[in-house]
Amino acid sequence: MSPDEAEHAMEASLRATDGARWRDAVDPAVEDRLAAAIDELAQLPVLDDTVLRILAAVDDPDSSTAQLVDVLERDAAFAANLLRFANSAARSHPIRAKTIRQAVMLVGRRALRQLALEAATYRFLEDAPGTATSHGELHVHAVSVASAAMVAAERAGVPGEAPHLAALLHDVGKLVLPLAFGSDICDVLAADHARGSERAVVERELLGVDHAIAGALLAERWNLPDAVAEAIALHHGGPSGLASPTASVAVVQICNELQRLLDGVPPDHALLDVALERCELEPTVLDELARHALPPGAPLPEPGTLGRRVADVEGLSETDDLTGTANRRHWLQTTRAALTASGRGAVVMCAVDGLAGVEAQHGVGVADTVLGEVARVLSHHGSVGRLGGERFGVWVPAGARAAADAASLVGAELGATLGAGLQAGVTLGCASAPEDGDDLAGLLDAAAARMHAAAPALAPVCALPGGHRAVACDSRVEPAWPV
Repeated sequence: MSPDEAEHAMEASLRATDGARWRDAVDPAVEDRLAAAIDELAQLPVLDDTVLRILAAVDDPDSSTAQLVDVLERDAAFAANLLRFANSAARSHPIRAKTIRQAVMLVGRRALRQLALEAATYRFLEDAPGTATSHGELHVHAVSVASAAMVAAERAGVPGEAPHLAALLHDVGKLVLPLAFGSDICDVLAADHARGSERAVVERELLGVDHAIAGALLAERWNLPDAVAEAIALHHGGPSGLASPTASVAVVQICNELQRLLDGVPPDHALLDVALERCELEPTVLDELARHALPPGAPLPEPGTLGRRVADVEGLSETDDLTGTANRRHWLQTTRAALTASGRGAVVMCAVDGLAGVEAQHGVGVADTVLGEVARVLSHHGSVGRLGGERFGVWVPAGARAAADAASLVGAELGATLGAGLQAGVTLGCASAPEDGDDLAGLLDAAAARMHAAAPALAPVCALPGGHRAVACDSRVEPAWPV
């Protein structure tokens, strides 16, 4: 095997491992809950007859331009979109297409295939059940992200077909969740957490799964390529919020965060930084991608505006208003930098249990106080960040033993601080570098997995009166208490 072949084989192996990571984390019980919804949506025709004929003609190397034109002219709506695309400012052609034949010649077969898939997905998302209530303008958002993804893939030097299709379908899980869990709870989620990784975190807390994983399971049901399902599953960075294992995944993440910038919403800076680094791209590429993401006729941002907004984050808030700890973006960025600099350290993931019951019984103020006290106690043991909702991360530079010792003290400290009468507790999981890997995304995933496994696996340990605490650490580290 040549060195190039060996390197290619190694990269393929790494991609296969990364691709399996999201799938292995799916809770079988939750997947069973989603099964009927996925089956229902899987029966809907994603590709209509016109699009299938276009794809067949485009993919046939022996088909002529005349045959392509004949297929296109049978669908007036698609033909109009093709002409608009061929004459758009983003194409920058000196000649305007006046006929379908001219448009085909100007855009080429690859772009024609792209348009066909976008048209099919647009129609599917527009007509699928539930999009008008819980999910907003999915069809418009999908095409905008996908249009930018083709260009981003080219700039990153990766084939664009998988990122383009994944970008088109990245939010399709938002159709699955209402069918599986009911429209009411999904409408509340959509209203309170309209978009982004914040919504995914709350979905996982309330439903046990987020729309990214639900969409990836649907993509599997449609027999789409593994790379497409992986990019859908990780378009918000997975449970860690930082998972970006391949450039194809990163392309979808970049273009999805670009839409937040174009909508005037702060992007997930931590994930965007990781994704740009994975693709070896600078923030300035966002200004170029914006020309392809915006609809025809929409005003373009001033040159350099988007890149500067991403590169200059000094003015952004670094603190979570409620708890006073670092917010998610700041904690992820600083922790990642510390891990990169030292190559060692540990992460403790902490979830507050029973907070909804506390709020129902005692009110929002008491529930917020519990969160604040958890944050305060955790801050005694390391650098704390609120990762979203009821979940915190703690960075312990001294490593695994110190993290295990810190975790063993948290419950007792909280019990002494909050006193009796609150049905609440915390569940923690630890992971350390280099034992569990050398990247923050991997450490967070490992800590989260141990945290989830700890609650049912370990006998309850009283942390707060009436509550429970369960802690999972690396098997090489003995907990500082009997279980």
